[in-house]
Amino acid sequence: MLLGRRTGVTSGSIRVAPGESGAAQSIDAGIRAAGPGGTVLVAPGVYDEDLVIDRAVHIIAEQGEGTVRLGGRAPVRVMSAVEMAGLVLTGDDPGEPVLIILEGTAEFAGCEFRDGRVEVSATARATLRECRFAGARFAGLYAMGDSAVHLTNCTVTGIDGIGVVAGGAARVTLDDVWIGSVSGSGVRARGNATVELARGAIAAPGRHGVLVEESASVTARESAFARSSADGVLVSGVAQVELTGCRLTDAEAAGAVATERGRLVMTNCDVDRAGATGVACRGDAVVTVTGGTVRNCGGNGVFVTERGTVTLDGTAIGDSAYSAVHVGGSGRLTVAGAWFGPSAEHGLHVIGDGTVEMTGGRVQGCGLAALSVEEHAAVSVADAVFDANRNGLVTGSDKAVTLTGCVIGGSERAGVQVGVGSSVALTGIRIERTGTAGIVFEQDSRGTVERCAVNDAGGSGIVVWTGAAPEVRGTSCTAGAKNGLFVAEGGAGTFEDCVFTASQFPAVHVAAQAAPKLTRCRIRDTEVDADVDEQAKAVFTEIALTGVQTSLLPPDALSTAVPALGTATAGGATSAAVVAAPAERTAEQADLPDLLAELNALVGLNRVKQDVQAQIKLMQTVRRRQDAGLAAPPLSRHLVFAGNPGTGKTTVARLYGRLLAALGMLERGHLIEADRTAMVGEYVGHTGPRTTAVFKRALGGVLFIDEAYSLVPPGHTQDFGQEAIATLVKLMEDHRDDVVVIVAGYPKEMSRFIASNPGLASRFSRTLTFEDYGADELTEIVESQCRHHEYQLAEDARAALYAFFASINHGHGFGNGRAARQVFQWMTEHQAQRVADLESPSTEDLLRLTAYDVPTSDAVR
Repeated sequence: MLLGRRTGVTSGSIRVAPGESGAAQSIDAGIRAAGPGGTVLVAPGVYDEDLVIDRAVHIIAEQGEGTVRLGGRAPVRVMSAVEMAGLVLTGDDPGEPVLIILEGTAEFAGCEFRDGRVEVSATARATLRECRFAGARFAGLYAMGDSAVHLTNCTVTGIDGIGVVAGGAARVTLDDVWIGSVSGSGVRARGNATVELARGAIAAPGRHGVLVEESASVTARESAFARSSADGVLVSGVAQVELTGCRLTDAEAAGAVATERGRLVMTNCDVDRAGATGVACRGDAVVTVTGGTVRNCGGNGVFVTERGTVTLDGTAIGDSAYSAVHVGGSGRLTVAGAWFGPSAEHGLHVIGDGTVEMTGGRVQGCGLAALSVEEHAAVSVADAVFDANRNGLVTGSDKAVTLTGCVIGGSERAGVQVGVGSSVALTGIRIERTGTAGIVFEQDSRGTVERCAVNDAGGSGIVVWTGAAPEVRGTSCTAGAKNGLFVAEGGAGTFEDCVFTASQFPAVHVAAQAAPKLTRCRIRDTEVDADVDEQAKAVFTEIALTGVQTSLLPPDALSTAVPALGTATAGGATSAAVVAAPAERTAEQADLPDLLAELNALVGLNRVKQDVQAQIKLMQTVRRRQDAGLAAPPLSRHLVFAGNPGTGKTTVARLYGRLLAALGMLERGHLIEADRTAMVGEYVGHTGPRTTAVFKRALGGVLFIDEAYSLVPPGHTQDFGQEAIATLVKLMEDHRDDVVVIVAGYPKEMSRFIASNPGLASRFSRTLTFEDYGADELTEIVESQCRHHEYQLAEDARAALYAFFASINHGHGFGNGRAARQVFQWMTEHQAQRVADLESPSTEDLLRLTAYDVPTSDAVR
């Protein structure tokens, strides 16, 4: 091997030293004098020679790298096995070769090639280690024919052209090679050439980072392509590129592009800050992206057009100036478990004749829709989550969009918006916390809605506009701010086996000339069941009412099952055609010993546990007196929970309701959480109905009002919150046996709240104080999180956790249990980064959290 001969004189070596007696006077003479496989040691100096090396020889700079400079009018030609170490080869014309390897196997170490390219052709084999290519025009290295070239720890820089070119059927391997300051592309492969890169870098090329054409192929592992003046990677023709663990950053154009019939495979790669699109697929190209991220792009994160085909599996795509993913033309996209967003526009935008199949994954934080479908596009999505986008789904396509098993939550506007003439098929969808309506069917739209749920819509649950006629079955609309179902003038549709619950407006609104058909539907816990225009053509059949104060439906529209007491018809009489809700054992209820064990299993809260258990014993005694036919003593079940955030108030409230249900003191024991925004309106007359609607949802269970003191802000005597309190006090009196109200907040503020209304002090006579967690209890909470999520906390980690919690500020605003859960999340993320750097992590590595994963006092706020 050459590296073993880079210094020292070996037996039979020839020394080249011009002017020195007994030494060869030129390198060519030394080569001629050396025997086969001999060694030529070259003394420092500048040698102006046109060398042709046609025999096996070792040529070594006697005094080390850079001490021998070889140049001539013609390039050095290698036609045999040669090893060269430490020489600087300089060209006469930067546009011409400085070295041509035509035959044999050549090895170069510590050499520099200036002002001319290195060419390897025919069947030659070349290995270059720790070499430098600089100053050439057109290319630094050009491999062609059936040659094979291997560069290790080399630098290619200052090239007025392309760094490395592979053509013909050449095979080029680049290990730990840095290519920078080239006016063309960093690497170009064409013909049938193959290039392999590992742990290398291409920085600031004047064109593409990697350009792959015709039938060539490139594979790259753990390499970085940065600041390309064009695309980071461009593959065309029928070429193939495979990138694994690579990072493509700051390309002025796209991060990676596949066009024509090119193939691009990216595994666990990161594309960041592309000036245009992150990953683009055009023509008939095929792109597969597994894992990795595409972030901060000036265009789309992923762009598919023409007849391109893209598969995304577990990839995170977000922070793009346009839609995170755009599919147009006749492009096809298959998605599994990816994350889209945040995005200034859509999460996924599909137009033209685009086709998308998406399974799992999340779309979050998009300025427009999570999913937008237009023109003739066809989209199918299953088991995905759309969260905190402006809209969930917006479709204007003439083909049906299918959503199955998805969750759409926190939309600023509608959860699903079906455009004019468009259609959807929704099955098993949950839509919650929308800013406006849950589902909107615009003019002349169609669709099916099967076994879906719309909860807490900011408008109506389902809206049907003129000419629209959806088919809705087995679907519920709960706690909408307006109607459960709104059918506009001229709207239609069929609604079978649906449930409309706790809407603030009439459960069903039907405008003039509208013709919906409602069959076997249930209307629950609302003031008015239906508001139907006289000119409407609606059909109501077998409608069941529960907890409806006023029924405007005709008696023959109602179910003939067992009546529910207390529902007034339009004429003021009790309807005999109203169904009573069956007494079912709910998920909130459980056996008393199990619930007490669950209470005792909570970390800390010893004083609270004692107070709750004392209250439960009191309730048991009351229950036994009632069962014995004795009068019940005066008893207030309503409570004040005073404590800082994260001390377990909501958890205990939920358990308290379930305990009372187990005792038979509450029908269900469920928990309804509310705050000022849920109870206080924006204008006169709005607060009372809002507070009433929230209260009715809690009947049979617990109403938990967090930060209750915000209902009476200091210095605002005319605030609408006073109306909410007055309404609450009256409702508590009217339903004293049907609900438990718990008000919660900071201790000092809660005292002010109770004193703000005389009716509150008499109804909230008992306060449970939730003390802050100590360092040992916070550590125990983290340990509990570890058990729940299948992690193991090492002993040194437990000690480090205790020290961490003991050192941080527990003053006002400290999150207590919430802070402990935040620390646990921080630790798991830190462990994931640490384990990802292990080549073959064991199960033990994946399970254990160590002291190294515990944050410092300034890492978690």
